[in-house]
Formats: sequence, C-alpha cells, structure tokens
Amino acid sequence: MWALISRPKQVLIMVVLTTIVLLSLEGLNEWWTGQPTSLLKWASIAATIISGGIVAGANLVWRWIWRRIPQLNRWFFPDLNGEWKGTLQTTWRDPETGQVPGPIDATVTIRQTLFTTHVRMRTGESESWATRVISEADPAADQYRLWYSYNNKPRAEVSHRSCRHEGAAWLEVSLDDNPDRLTGQYYTDRRTTGDIELRRVSSAIPVLQR
Repeated sequence: MWALISRPKQVLIMVVLTTIVLLSLEGLNEWWTGQPTSLLKWASIAATIISGGIVAGANLVWRWIWRRIPQLNRWFFPDLNGEWKGTLQTTWRDPETGQVPGPIDATVTIRQTLFTTHVRMRTGESESWATRVISEADPAADQYRLWYSYNNKPRAEVSHRSCRHEGAAWLEVSLDDNPDRLTGQYYTDRRTTGDIELRRVSSAIPVLQR
C-alpha cells in the first residue's frame, strides 16, 4: 500500500520520520550521559516508539482490518494474497506450422504486506519471480493493477528450446465483477506476448521459496 502514496508524499514522510528519529537518538544520548534533554526531544522519543509500534502492528493485522472494513479494498488496494490458478495463452505463432500453441496451465502465488508485494508464477516448464512490483489503483474506474518485471527460469529438460529470459506483466482485478479473478498480459524480451487468466483458489498467505 506504501507504493500507492505519491513520491513527493513518500519523500516528505521519510524526511519527517528521519528528523524525529535523529532527535530521539540525540535525546536518548543526552539522557544516557546525564545531560539536560529538551521537551522536543522527549516528544521525539515517544513519537518514535509509538510510530514504530503502530507500523509493526499494522503490518501484522492489516488483513484483519481489511476484512472488517471491506471498503478499504477500494480506497487503497484489494487483498490479493493467496494462490491463483489459470492459463497463459501466447500470441506466438509457430513459423513452421503457422499455428498458435494452445494455453498452458499456470499457478501464481501473491504475497502482500502493507509495504511489499511478491509474485511468483509456475508452469509445467518454468518458474518466474517478480523483480519489481508496482501497484496502481483507480477506484473510480474499479481498476486495480499489479505491474511487475520478472525473471524466468525454464526447467533443464526444456532449456534447449526455451531459454532463460526476462519480461514484464500486469494483472488486473475488478471488485465489482469478481474479486477472485485476475486477468492480464505479459511481454518478454524474446519478443513474445500473451494473455493471463487466473482465479483464486486459496486466500492463505503463501510462503514463497526460491
């Protein structure tokens, strides 16, 4: 959700928090060495402790809050945590036969926190890991997207015809249509593209391993 805050506001928040933390550290040093400490520095110490606790607590209970206040899915971003299954349909056409291969099965796992989002995709032939994820929300249009770049690693048995590559993709959800359905597209550095169709089969927070 942090990514949905505009960059100027992110910078302002970081500057303010950094100033508070520095003042609190200076105040703690003065207290430790027996020097008189100003009220501002005592307030900074208290603000650092309280804000740290709020951030840590919010990161742990945000899903519980989202369930109790569903409107937050629209105001900020939907909870996409879980396992999603579906298909990838390439637009690539075999130059020898002129045919477009049929869809292949895919499983996508998404792990969200208040500050990060991780995406992994698995097919019968390869695995992909997102290297960067950007959240985009347009509540007025009921459009919520994850844009991400990824690295793809094919299984050894197919590496002779499917090389390791990089790409980019987006996944989109409409809360009015179906909050458990994701659609999107992908683009690779092999100059191929395709469509993604997924449905959520589990809302449990996945453990992503590489």
